Amino acid sequence: MGYSVVHWGTGATGRYALGAVLDRDDLDLVGLYVWNADKAGKDAGELIGREPAGVAASHDLDDLIARKPDVVTYFGNGVIDRDLTAAEVAQFLEAGINVVTSSLGPVIHPNAESSPQIDMLRAACEKGGSTLYASGIDPGFATGMLSVAAFSAAHRIDRVRLQEFADYGVYPDENTGRAIWGFGLPLDAETMVSNGMFLRHAWTGTILANAHALGWQVDELRHTCKTAPARQDYDTAIGRIDKGTTSALWFQLIGVIGGEEKLMLEHINWIDEGDIPEGWPVPPRYRGGPSGVSYRTVVEGEPSYDLELQMPDGEHGLMMTALHCVNAIPMVVAAEAGIIDQCRIRPYGPGGILD
Repeated sequence: MGYSVVHWGTGATGRYALGAVLDRDDLDLVGLYVWNADKAGKDAGELIGREPAGVAASHDLDDLIARKPDVVTYFGNGVIDRDLTAAEVAQFLEAGINVVTSSLGPVIHPNAESSPQIDMLRAACEKGGSTLYASGIDPGFATGMLSVAAFSAAHRIDRVRLQEFADYGVYPDENTGRAIWGFGLPLDAETMVSNGMFLRHAWTGTILANAHALGWQVDELRHTCKTAPARQDYDTAIGRIDKGTTSALWFQLIGVIGGEEKLMLEHINWIDEGDIPEGWPVPPRYRGGPSGVSYRTVVEGEPSYDLELQMPDGEHGLMMTALHCVNAIPMVVAAEAGIIDQCRIRPYGPGGILD
């Protein structure tokens, strides 16, 4: 018998996490939560287009808590209602059940910042003697673990850029693509990205954690957002994008250190790559082909160098987001109670923890 798992969420990322749980010999699925009550009773495997897994989905949170799993793989939508997500996770933690999740970005670096949400979840861990590990790819692996590792090769660092290049035309999450990023909206529409609200919520911890690794004190956070129009109509994974509406954006969350803009988290995202204006950062090619998805750490100093993580498409990015959480389960179950800071852990992979 392996670690017993209750899984939560079968959306764009959650379905990959559920598939990984079903595939691994050291993980035993004992429950599945579905937000839509109409899906209750359906087989977990069939819900993600696979062979029956012999585990029926449930819409009853108390029922799943009563099953006392070793861990919950939580992949609910933490963007739509952040407080509800934290409250749901806290119920498992208070019951003594460990949680791994990609839905709580601000908790990835709990030692870098403080917030009522982090304090509440830390108290839940203490009450239940449980452990919480939040990760993903960005925020997470690409802009946390990889970037901090890259700093170890420098003598002097003057400036750092943490970049994502990604095609959002194939990303099947309309809430993120339209309401938050603003694709398909007027160029001057106010969104949670353009007003900086989402940037500060999602990546303040990333900026502070990277700054801490560099020995820098962040005095101020600034943000910028530029948009560019669609040259034509597009049919995408989030529906129709009309000509003249937002098809590309470049946003930054900037850490100011000693009056200088020295640490930048930035995204260059698009519906069609041809709509990216001249003068914006240029997306790298995946093995000479399409741009796909890339994460780049740009270090300016002595020496100067780039560290780049490339994937052929967005689906691979979703897989990495899910698997970086699922692969951490043995580490999380073995850890002391509390919230694990991603930048303070041993390396791990699908085969376990590196001793």
